[in-house]
Amino acid sequence: MLLFVKMSLLLLWTLMSLCVPAKTSPEQTKTVEFNVKPGGVVHTFSEGIREYECTFTYASQGGTNEQWLMSVGLSEDDKLFSCSVWRPQGKSYLFFTQFKAELKGAKIEYANAFN
Repeated sequence: MLLFVKMSLLLLWTLMSLCVPAKTSPEQTKTVEFNVKPGGVVHTFSEGIREYECTFTYASQGGTNEQWLMSVGLSEDDKLFSCSVWRPQGKSYLFFTQFKAELKGAKIEYANAFN
């Protein structure tokens, strides 16, 4: 049951960040659409800015392909990197059998997941 609750928390929002940058230039923020595919196969999607990278690895079942978004941002002083993964339509019809979000080049100081 605890595993199901942890997986469910990702369905609408996973936020891993050191801090969400308040002021950024266009080359310091990116939002990229990616396709989440069911079928139980492990998939990985990554996006980065400079030496920082966010990677979302998952396997899901049920439903059909869904469009999700990943946003990455870097503060003006290049010290704070953020990464968010979510489904813009809100409700997901997929069940994640596993998932992991990782940051490269940064130390995670704050992470939150919303159902």
